[in-house]
Amino acid sequence: MNIQVLNELMRLNGIPSYFQLSKETHIPYTTLLDLVRGKGEKLSNVKTIADFLGVKMSYLLDEPRKIVTINERNNVIIEKENGYNSVLSNLLSD
Repeated sequence: MNIQVLNELMRLNGIPSYFQLSKETHIPYTTLLDLVRGKGEKLSNVKTIADFLGVKMSYLLDEPRKIVTINERNNVIIEKENGYNSVLSNLLSD
């Protein structure tokens, strides 16, 4: 589950916590935490959350977007959702 998307949708819908989301969706809190921690993605729970938040299930299941940047040394860097940086190459060096 894409946690960035989930958190943003919760914010936009005025849901302040996973505990509140659990109450609103009738998904047990521990089950919801497992989803958030990546320990399981029971599709019926993902669908329940998506329906409650008014989005398609695929929106919550999409992979985190990768952000490509170029640092001061002209290295191409891919930043993933978890902050992991990977320097690919010196593609732009003279």
